[in-house]
Amino acid sequence: MVMKKYRLFTLVLFSIAISFASCEKDIALTPNENFAPSSDQSIDSTALNGGGIGGPVSNLIVQKRQRAVVTYVGATWCPPCGAYGDPTKIHMETAHGSDVIILNVQSGDAISSQGAFGPTFGRAFQTFANSSSIPYAYWSGANFTMVYRGFYTSANSNNSAADQDINSIKGDSPEIGVAAKAVVSGDSIKVETLTKFYSATTDAYIGVYILEDGVEASQKISGSPDAITSHENVVRGAAFVGNDLGIQSLGNAFAVDQQVIGNYSIAIPSTVLDKTKLQVAVVVWESENADGISNGILVDAD
Repeated sequence: MVMKKYRLFTLVLFSIAISFASCEKDIALTPNENFAPSSDQSIDSTALNGGGIGGPVSNLIVQKRQRAVVTYVGATWCPPCGAYGDPTKIHMETAHGSDVIILNVQSGDAISSQGAFGPTFGRAFQTFANSSSIPYAYWSGANFTMVYRGFYTSANSNNSAADQDINSIKGDSPEIGVAAKAVVSGDSIKVETLTKFYSATTDAYIGVYILEDGVEASQKISGSPDAITSHENVVRGAAFVGNDLGIQSLGNAFAVDQQVIGNYSIAIPSTVLDKTKLQVAVVVWESENADGISNGILVDAD
């Protein structure tokens, strides 16, 4: 295994005397073109209130529920990721269940190569935040200014700060809701989405992402020996490759209660280790910027 170089450094907070643990590594990333969807990808924005006479109708039902979307950037070669970042990821899923969607970016390591979609996606967030350190995470949701930071050397501080942000996000009323269904079909995943607008709005975007659970790899851990650990929610690919965030426009004018149906067929990346452990995250965005996430949902790929 090629050893990765890292630097451990401390970010000093001006408001409180707590330090962040992080690694820094410069990675040259390029978009991965292996995730182009098949030709049956479609979005139908004509459906109002579930479809009119002769119009498209979906069997999906959108819950009026605001969820938090957390983009996490880490790597197996980063000791603070194993000691501080990974445990807080586990805490967030345990404490908040389906109220939180974690997009786990493994940044140029044994799990995800530098040119894969995941690192490219994560780099868009780090560029927005002007940060090159890991572990780093971004908490997003409607009516919430995206929060981003590294991880403290205290598990209690990490978990408490994450809980506070997630509770603030999910306590708001959603502006956009989304439902989804995903089915593995041979070497691809068929995904149906239904997006509902609770208020009139202009631009809206959607990202459809393939995630893999249970990816085991040797993880460096500060203060402990390396260990084989399971990495969940690993970002493997997206339905769109036209930009680093993997998002496509839903349109530029939406009425109250308008619903938009989407259908996608996404090739399963060759990097996926176990097709039985795939999930699909569908994220709706209010802008094309990294801080534009409005809401999301995570479903198993049956």
